[in-house]
Amino acid sequence: MKKLVLIFALVATVVTAKAWTGVVDGASTLIARKYMTPQALAEFDRISALKETVDYKWVALGNMKAHLTSDLQSTTTCDKDVVVRIEKAVEILRNRAKYSTAEQYKALVALQNLIIALHTIPTIAIEGVEHSQQDFEFAWTAGREGHKTQEKRGRQMWSKLWNNEFCSWHQGWSSEYYAYDINLRFGKLKEQAMQGSVRDWAHEMGLRAKPMYDWAKPDMLLRYEPKLNLEDTHLEMVARASFRLAALLNEALK
Repeated sequence: MKKLVLIFALVATVVTAKAWTGVVDGASTLIARKYMTPQALAEFDRISALKETVDYKWVALGNMKAHLTSDLQSTTTCDKDVVVRIEKAVEILRNRAKYSTAEQYKALVALQNLIIALHTIPTIAIEGVEHSQQDFEFAWTAGREGHKTQEKRGRQMWSKLWNNEFCSWHQGWSSEYYAYDINLRFGKLKEQAMQGSVRDWAHEMGLRAKPMYDWAKPDMLLRYEPKLNLEDTHLEMVARASFRLAALLNEALK
């Protein structure tokens, strides 16, 4: 139980990074633990426990994005890019004997939150698609297509939809139950999802994001049915991020 408390505290440490809500963050970590090797899991728990001795109350990752070319490739070496920061965090954990405990802990916290960021649609910035480069506001309605009564409308930010609203639909659940549900629905994707490199995963996310940005634009009207479809995409991305966190830690924490 103490280990689980430390793990959830590790996730909660990062409040300035792109992250899902606490319940979903915790579920993602629980899913990843299920597919980590015994050695990786032991090292994960050791580094997680460093929170008690390392003065890292905040790990500010900011509003970084994964920048893709017009053909959806990740080629950047910019330190402010999500993909580059994931690669650097993995490198620190892979060569952790060369780094202080503080640097190991920071890298682990960063990696957990960066893999979440990579699998969140608003993080994907595509060359030539201007509105993917920054956040934007859209209109929404709870009315169904063709509904004859007066439709209630509101306004919302694109990032908040993916980072908060979809997650909040399940806030009555525990992280354990959320993890069980996600793994039950998407566990069959595990082996395929864990293959490839971080840049391969960024390309895959570009393939997901590009069609969305063909219709998801500032001031668009998002109706009830398409919104439900987007929530299914979010759930799958929770699963993929979790499987890939396990894959990265299994490789780095040998």
